[in-house]
Amino acid sequence: MGAVRNIINTQLLNLSYSEPKNIKNFLRNWGNLERLSLMGDTVAICILLDLKMATGINLERYNRLNRERFNAGYKDGCLSYYQYMSIAYTLVLGYSQEDLAYVMGVDRSVISKNVHTGIKRIIRVLGGL
Repeated sequence: MGAVRNIINTQLLNLSYSEPKNIKNFLRNWGNLERLSLMGDTVAICILLDLKMATGINLERYNRLNRERFNAGYKDGCLSYYQYMSIAYTLVLGYSQEDLAYVMGVDRSVISKNVHTGIKRIIRVLGGL
């Protein structure tokens, strides 16, 4: 592996935490943020740390066969259990809202509402950063 460089990604730096679409895109592109972080992108590192702090999502805890530890991550962030599950599974892990709704025994609209209100809560928490 090559040397880690100190990179300032001005394109990422110019994206505001106050925009719901930016938060949604950061969450959807979690893996890319991790990849950029490993390459030394300091802005990506900061965004990932902020998201982890606000949401409690930690992909290192995810185990497909035993999700209990990952699912308990909501306790480390600002989201309710249902907001955490909706955001972590649909935006970060890429499950469909329909599949998650089926597993959780709720209507798809409940998942959508939890994503929406969870993103608003993340924006509130990150507002002071």
